[in-house]
Amino acid sequence: MGSEQLSDKGNWVSYRFSYENDIDTTFVVHTKTDRKFVFPNLQHGQFIGEKSFAFIKKEGLVLFDLKNGIEKLYANVSRYDYSADVHYLVTLEDASTLVIRKNETVIERIENVTAYEWNNDKTKMVYATLLHGKGSVSSLSFKNTFSKQQILKPSAQTFEVLKWQQNGNSVAFYRVDKGNEAVCYYDFVANKLFTLNSSDATFPVQMKIAPDQNIALKVSRDGKKVFFGITNSVARDTTKYSSGIEVWHAKDQLLYRERKLRASVPYSQLLAVWFPKEGFVRSLNSEQQKWVALNGTQDKALLANMDYYEPQYKLNADRDFYLIDIRTGAKELLLEKQSGIDSQLDFSPDGKYVSYYKNSDWWVYDIVKKSHTNITQGLNVSWDNWVDDPGTELRVWGQTDWTKDGKFVICYDYHDIWAISPDGKQRKQLTSGKDKDIRFQFDTSAVSNIQEFNYSETGSTVYDLSKEVVLTSYNLQTGAHGFFNLKPNQEAKPLIVDDAMVTKFKNSKKGTSFIFVKQRFDLPPTLVFDNNGLQKVIVQSNAHQKNYHWGKSEMIYYSDSKGTPLRGILYYPASYDATKNYPMVVFIYETFSKYRHEYIHPSLHNGIGFNIANLITDGYAVLLPDISFEKGNSAISAVDCVTAATKKVIEMGVADAKRIGLTGQSFGGYETNFIITQTDLFATAISGSAVTDNLQHYFTINTDYTNIDAWRYENQQYRMGFSFYENQKAYYSNSPLLNASKINTPLLTWAGKDDGNVQPRQAETFYAALRRLKKEHVMLVYDNDGHIFHNPKNQEDLLRKMNEWFGHYLKGEPKQAWMKSDIEQ
Repeated sequence: MGSEQLSDKGNWVSYRFSYENDIDTTFVVHTKTDRKFVFPNLQHGQFIGEKSFAFIKKEGLVLFDLKNGIEKLYANVSRYDYSADVHYLVTLEDASTLVIRKNETVIERIENVTAYEWNNDKTKMVYATLLHGKGSVSSLSFKNTFSKQQILKPSAQTFEVLKWQQNGNSVAFYRVDKGNEAVCYYDFVANKLFTLNSSDATFPVQMKIAPDQNIALKVSRDGKKVFFGITNSVARDTTKYSSGIEVWHAKDQLLYRERKLRASVPYSQLLAVWFPKEGFVRSLNSEQQKWVALNGTQDKALLANMDYYEPQYKLNADRDFYLIDIRTGAKELLLEKQSGIDSQLDFSPDGKYVSYYKNSDWWVYDIVKKSHTNITQGLNVSWDNWVDDPGTELRVWGQTDWTKDGKFVICYDYHDIWAISPDGKQRKQLTSGKDKDIRFQFDTSAVSNIQEFNYSETGSTVYDLSKEVVLTSYNLQTGAHGFFNLKPNQEAKPLIVDDAMVTKFKNSKKGTSFIFVKQRFDLPPTLVFDNNGLQKVIVQSNAHQKNYHWGKSEMIYYSDSKGTPLRGILYYPASYDATKNYPMVVFIYETFSKYRHEYIHPSLHNGIGFNIANLITDGYAVLLPDISFEKGNSAISAVDCVTAATKKVIEMGVADAKRIGLTGQSFGGYETNFIITQTDLFATAISGSAVTDNLQHYFTINTDYTNIDAWRYENQQYRMGFSFYENQKAYYSNSPLLNASKINTPLLTWAGKDDGNVQPRQAETFYAALRRLKKEHVMLVYDNDGHIFHNPKNQEDLLRKMNEWFGHYLKGEPKQAWMKSDIEQ
């Protein structure tokens, strides 16, 4: 179920059911009378007030009258939009004709349209046309009365990529003219066009305008600047690495393959800024400092060399960040050896501050005062994951956001949301989640004031705390989800909280009604309408489930050998009988407890061959335990936590101690391979896409990432926290391959031949070891698939074989032919 919508006044709700065969159906339901309309295979459905429901189907645009059930078809429409006041309907018909209607009457028809773009508030539109090789640009206004204005008369040129200033006062676009490209800027207030050519005297030397580059064209919020892509005017020599002889130096900053890849690109991609009214243009970044992001008012930029600290062993290298004045080009060092992770850097909307995370605290740099302030010092809360998980990559619990007025930074600790002034003197804890072990976050889906895209994939969300805002809540102990309402200077109050997964909150624009989706493992996603606290179920997906026996999920609580409290999810088999013990499958990775209430439907299609609903309906219990990792002992930690969780379920009387299987994929497969070297608790095991030789993996050049996988051990998921040469014994102790002689558990492994993340030779290496040791082992290798399977035939075959493997070792079912060696057949 998806695409849930609520009409402005809450009288109508829509939702869509989609299926594995790609068929989908949209339903529109009246929230009071339950009157229902059904529409198969539609696209872009939306309510137009309370009167009609608009959507596109194969034949064109349909306006469906919700009062009398009559459809009105506008043929051959591929796109439609309404103006802000909903008085004007604009359709794209026959692929290139714009038709403007007012009250269903055509008032304008524009042929040969190649592109068009609305401004943010849908009161204006700019469009380009092309007829007989001559292009033009014009605009339409829908504010109060309809009007049309020509910006550029037809000429032997084409125009592309139309971009509005945020307030709609100006627009920028590219002119494409057989290598003589230009950036155009039109000021609607002054009714004046400005044009920038690559040949202009002020243009960067040996560079040209590049409309087709992966750098977005943007008009600054103040309308004074245009940002656009440029490239070198002459292609670079790309033959440097074409001799056929590869020369690899251990002291090279970048690996040979990465250098060869970069050298194969004939044209660079850089960001430039143009001041149209001043006739001034400059390049902002360079080949050396290519990373670039703009501050909130787009008059400053941050630059960084992403390679400066290479070679290093993190996914994202640390960087020196330089603050540059966009107008003057003056540059100063802002941060030295700062994390290269984007979530640890942000900008205030008023352009005055840069927030960043360093040394376990949030800091703010005042651009005017040139001062750094630690704004969270002494608060004694956890802002990142290193308190409990120090071996992995440092991740903050939330990127900083900002209040709309720029007066407060929004910071997130493990439980709560804080508003802190840039000087650190005012600190407001907006929520009280710690006492109840609840994690609060802002509901970003309910936020309308999100800052536009920034370069280098950066950007922040702005919240107006002078108004009501919606929060999400998650109970870390029970797995209950919900939504809270936060009003100015008040405590957050629940809108809807349930012992379930509650998502997709949407409120009506007018009135107090809202909708949400509720689900549990034993409750299919259910769309609920709430009107002043009176709740009504609109629809429950997979309604046929009530005709079948089904399991349930339960949170279990246990501790590792150090006394660390942990949680896990236990799924009971369908038709559970408390007087019986059941075979159980344990699936492992890192933490799963937050997914306790996620609904899972049976399916033959799964990228890792594992489906909980299939297993519980086949009479298995299923356990997903959380794992607490010790730095330098990731695999040993997994043994500790997984065996503790498994024994807990045995003690509960649910699982049969002699019929328990273990499985995992990727990192979970690595853990699986190691755990069975340390314990005979499990009757069988299955690992997929898994590391078996951590030493080989440490020194492997990853095919997908084109870097050495050592970073995964020193600073990420494998959680060693140091290099192999600093502590070889720890790597040996956590190696499945080096401990393989102790395996007594029958093992099935699987891999995709095209896996560039964990290369299939890892599975082959373990196969060679277990063959030499004469262990019970089968390896499956699939063509045309990688780390996770996408080929439906491979998915079906893997799922079937995993079920047959568990069926034999946990239920005593006969061996299938593929499970038998040639001497057994």
